[in-house]
Amino acid sequence: MDYYKGRRQPTDSPSEEKWDLVKTVKEPKQDDYRGWPHLMCSGFDCDKKALMSYDRIYKFLKNLPQQIGMQPMGLPIVYKVSSEDHPDIGITGTAIIATSHISIHTFPRGQRDGKRKPRGIERRIFKPFFTFDCYSCKAFDPDIVYDRLRLAFKPKTIETALVYRLREDEELIEVEDY
Repeated sequence: MDYYKGRRQPTDSPSEEKWDLVKTVKEPKQDDYRGWPHLMCSGFDCDKKALMSYDRIYKFLKNLPQQIGMQPMGLPIVYKVSSEDHPDIGITGTAIIATSHISIHTFPRGQRDGKRKPRGIERRIFKPFFTFDCYSCKAFDPDIVYDRLRLAFKPKTIETALVYRLREDEELIEVEDY
């Protein structure tokens, strides 16, 4: 299955200790420039405790920029969203990098679909999940990002999409105001 589009089933995962020690930077070939990469991932049926761990998400966002050859502009910003703030509790975090940003949103209790069961209770359609974005004006290896997500949050399935923005061979399209 293509790493950059569709579903992938994670394979056997190394221990977390190994994940913490791995410092992999794989620079893409300069002649393989296709534009500015924007990697979007959604991980489903994750480790619920990992999705609720402020420390794990902070550490993930702090380490990932160096692991993919990016320069962080400061420390990550991470917020725990409580039930008083929003019905879908979880954690939201962002790391600003010199070439753009990395962000993650976790939903440890799943997501409601708005439909009601016979007793009037909203049903949930997803098990614990996260959404993730990594956008940069500098090329990076999406496989490293995918592996770090898999090791940190242990999803059973990850949906990915990799979009290259502002390709050299394309012109910008003007967007109308509305």
